[in-house]
Amino acid sequence: MSTHVPTRGVWTDSPAMKWEDALVSGNGSHGVMVMGDPVSDTIIGNHCRLYLPQGNRFDVPEMAAYLTEFRQIIEREGYDKALSFYYQKAKEQGYPGLLMSDPSHPGFHLHVETDHHSYYDYQRSIDYETGELMVSYQVNGQTFIRKTFVSQQTNQIIHCLSPGQYRISLQDYQQPLMKQTSMIHHHTMHTHFDYVHSDGGYDVLIDVKASNLQPLDDETGFHLQSDQPILITMEIRPYQQATDRSIIKAKTGKQLSYQRLFERHEKIHRDLFDRVRLELATDDQRKQPIWSLVDQAKQADQMTPVLLEKMYDAGRYMFICSAGELTPNLQGIWTGTFEPAWSGDFTFDTNVQLSIAGALSSDLAEGLNGYFRLIKELLPGFHENAQKYYGARGVLATAHSSNSGKHMHWNEDWPLVLWTCGAGWLAHWYYQYYRFTGDTIFLQHESVPFLEEIVQFYRDFLMEDADGTYRFTPSYSAENGTGDNATQDIAVAKEVLTNLIDAYQILGYSNEKINSFQMMFDKLPNYQINEEGALKEWLTPDKGENYNHRHFSHLYPVFQSREFNSETDPVMWQASRIAFDKRLEAWLLNEDGDTSSTHGRMHSALCATQFHMPALIDDIFRLLIANNCFFSSLMMSHYNEQNIFNVDGNGAMPQVVHEMLVDYSNNRLTLLGAIPSSIPSGTIRGVRLPHQVTVHQFTWDLEANKLELEIESQIDQELSLYLPLFKGSEQHLQHLQLVRNQKQSLHIELAK
Repeated sequence: MSTHVPTRGVWTDSPAMKWEDALVSGNGSHGVMVMGDPVSDTIIGNHCRLYLPQGNRFDVPEMAAYLTEFRQIIEREGYDKALSFYYQKAKEQGYPGLLMSDPSHPGFHLHVETDHHSYYDYQRSIDYETGELMVSYQVNGQTFIRKTFVSQQTNQIIHCLSPGQYRISLQDYQQPLMKQTSMIHHHTMHTHFDYVHSDGGYDVLIDVKASNLQPLDDETGFHLQSDQPILITMEIRPYQQATDRSIIKAKTGKQLSYQRLFERHEKIHRDLFDRVRLELATDDQRKQPIWSLVDQAKQADQMTPVLLEKMYDAGRYMFICSAGELTPNLQGIWTGTFEPAWSGDFTFDTNVQLSIAGALSSDLAEGLNGYFRLIKELLPGFHENAQKYYGARGVLATAHSSNSGKHMHWNEDWPLVLWTCGAGWLAHWYYQYYRFTGDTIFLQHESVPFLEEIVQFYRDFLMEDADGTYRFTPSYSAENGTGDNATQDIAVAKEVLTNLIDAYQILGYSNEKINSFQMMFDKLPNYQINEEGALKEWLTPDKGENYNHRHFSHLYPVFQSREFNSETDPVMWQASRIAFDKRLEAWLLNEDGDTSSTHGRMHSALCATQFHMPALIDDIFRLLIANNCFFSSLMMSHYNEQNIFNVDGNGAMPQVVHEMLVDYSNNRLTLLGAIPSSIPSGTIRGVRLPHQVTVHQFTWDLEANKLELEIESQIDQELSLYLPLFKGSEQHLQHLQLVRNQKQSLHIELAK
């Protein structure tokens, strides 16, 4: 049997038993999941715009009038009493209590049925390089193949069946919050979905090309019989208002073959995927089935080079498939259920940020267009949140959003409306986009206006203590507790003001405004260190630490803003390291930690790259493997044992790999800063760094004590070189002078 085994991809020898384990592909608007059962297969169509209105009233309560009293109760009696007061006032206005966003939902389930009960030589695969999904098997010596991709060129889901007899049908969802009607016209199925609680909905158009097809009696599918390959094209068209519906017309004229459609798509997808490449294994190793590779890693009790390469590729594949019209949500662009965990929404207090963590360094900057588009669509709600909760101008971001940017996800136990740094964290990528691309038009028209809105909020929200120092009251360290001056609040405000000052200087704006921003920066409180020598999570004097927690919010200056390092502020760096060590002891490496959490492990890894802890990187990788935190597609789970399909870990994985190999911040180029012993050699190509730097090739061999670097900058600049794990290697390589658009090569002997 001759079948395709992808070198850059995964395959397994059994069908999926649950939707989370399906093959996945996407183009940033449409997504598809294929279960792969030869007898009774299911193709699940997804679209990034499908969020099912629940009929909840998203009316933000008018809380600004109670802010002064709320703050007074905080000062006199503490946060518990204040929250009780605040929540009661909201309830008196009709606030219903903590609401989830409208949930992400599938667009359709298309069932493909055959009489192929006695099949053998089964295989299903994802080719990350092309986005093609393939299912193959044999029946009575005949090979049957099913191929699927989501076209980057036509924006359709394309499916091909081998010649034969099939029955295909659309599932009647029987979903009480949608009305579903179907009809067939010639070779086209058209199903229309109206949302009960909004004027929106969507249409599904499925066109079937086969030599002989008969409609089913209920007009939800066809009986197919064909001596030629059967081509099925599927499309989801969402709309917000009935008047926005496009006119559905069956396609006429000559239909291109699957192969021609695939060739046009493949060129676009492959270009995106091939921009960056990690090479840690041989093709023979890459062609092994995914669960064999996982078993080998479990037996070795550590990540293997070939499995890390697969997980790295899977992370970039997830982003390519899920980012485009919008940005990846908790589940990327995929779901098979109407009841996803946390609504499968855009969760902004850590998850969205991790899902896009590797976009810029992976040379996928255009993938962030959907992120910027999403935030722009949510801005009216963000403005309303700021005005109604705090009487402030500017923006207050939500913790959870889908169809609305209004903040309705909070109560006494989860006071996320007190988490005011969300918009500032989102703004991190607005300025990073400029740092990676040098796009001053984007800086002026997108980055600066958003940063200015955040600063407007700070001007109205921040209080001043007697000595003129700002105080964040209320304040919340997501999702770990309340207390004045949460460290993340201060860190994000510092980054926002720093980036806005830099942007004004770059664009030649007036010194008057720059000086006003600098005055605000100078009023921000200093970080504090507790009696154990650790960076405090809250600056409230009598508030203790809760180290047993999955969030790493107070280490924002380390893993995200890169505010300081061991050279620029050794005291604060050491305090941050102690705080990190205590989090590791109480949570990450503690079997009795409060929960398992892939996003917590990824933030641990992003901190470990900065603290140059290669053994910890190995530990984190081992935990993911030992606890079965991914499916056969290598899309990850939120909890251990494949519990809850969730892609934030996938988005973060490429960034972890980049940072442990080659990293840049504070004018310092760090090489092999956290390279684990399990990855003794390899090559990576195409990584992008801030300040418009491209790493064309980076090769390392720890056994031979050598590394080679080919690097290029689009601007003239000088970098210091840093090899923290190989101190003696830096003696004759203190600085690297990069000349615009000139490649430079380095060959370094690593000190043992």
